[in-house]
Amino acid sequence: MINSIIDRRIRKKEGYDLYLEIPEEEYFNLYKDVTEKEAYNILDLYLEHYQDDGRAENVKVNYDKGNHSINIKADLNYIGNDHTNHPDSLR
Repeated sequence: MINSIIDRRIRKKEGYDLYLEIPEEEYFNLYKDVTEKEAYNILDLYLEHYQDDGRAENVKVNYDKGNHSINIKADLNYIGNDHTNHPDSLR
């Protein structure tokens, strides 16, 4: 599923806005519901895959049925962040 994610980052004064778009078919092959818990799990996998030490905050998830995609938005924070252990920091 990670390879099917379309991502976009927008630089902010401190950190980034991260937007992930996942095809609904790929998403529902692994997850049953569209919830914040699943969004955090996907962010964890995504950040770990790209060895990104950002901390996800203010996570929002939306099922766009018209576009057949699941959209996740998160703020990535890097301030005071030497290394992030994603499973602990995202839950």
